[in-house]
Amino acid sequence: MIKSMTGFGKGEAKSKTGVFTVEIRTVNHRYFDLSSKIPNGLMLLEDRIKDLLRKDIKRGKVNLFLSHRSPGNDAKLVTFDKRTIDKYYKILAEIKKRLDIKEDIKLSHVLSFADVIVHDEKSFDVDTMWASIKEAVAMATSDCNKMREREGKVLYKDFFARIAKISGYIDVVSELAPSVVAEYKCKLDSRIKDIVKNKTIDEARLETELALFAKQCDISEEITRFKSHLAGFRKALETGEEAGRKLDFILQELNREINTLGAKANDIKISRVVINVKSELEKMREQAQNVE
Repeated sequence: MIKSMTGFGKGEAKSKTGVFTVEIRTVNHRYFDLSSKIPNGLMLLEDRIKDLLRKDIKRGKVNLFLSHRSPGNDAKLVTFDKRTIDKYYKILAEIKKRLDIKEDIKLSHVLSFADVIVHDEKSFDVDTMWASIKEAVAMATSDCNKMREREGKVLYKDFFARIAKISGYIDVVSELAPSVVAEYKCKLDSRIKDIVKNKTIDEARLETELALFAKQCDISEEITRFKSHLAGFRKALETGEEAGRKLDFILQELNREINTLGAKANDIKISRVVINVKSELEKMREQAQNVE
């Protein structure tokens, strides 16, 4: 069964080192493209996470968010630098005096300096934490893929409904095709005879030319190829493998054949059917953009 490239998943794993939460959001993209937001101390694990994701997500734009919550109280990790505060306050006081500024020095002035508040970096033992992170990533990926599979089932049903509709249109074209050739040949025959009414013509040569012209408007080959590509599209949907690129290619071929068919037929009835087919193919092309 095909999968959509749109999904969301969340996973959480607990251990002695804390709680790891992973969120994954995916959207359509031509290739696998990972954008991750990971705590600085865990950036060394980015390649491992990427390799893990690629096993189950073959194509799409993947946004991953990893957060870590320590088992203890993290409030002590944030403090202020007393010496730095004293230094900045002294500088501000000197500036105030030199410029004869009447305004009082406020807390907001001191806090405007980035290095006043100190955030102590957590120290991570990445190898110890990897097992928990791996578990959280696997849970989030599985959750995301379930959503992608549900979306894939909806796309699958939609594709087959449109394939059935297009097949019906092509059957109509197949029924109209013989009469188009016969009518074209009859009109051409009548027109040529009117032109050369008072002249002697080579009947054998005329028949040959009429046969050549009739062949030019014969669309039987285009109908056969179109049906073959449509069968290939149906088969690609049923394989359950990564089908997005293949579906896109087949749709290009279907569009090429229907355009050629419409141009060669040069018939108003067939042209109307061709417009309906092209409308359905365009909707399928939009849907195929979101297939993995």
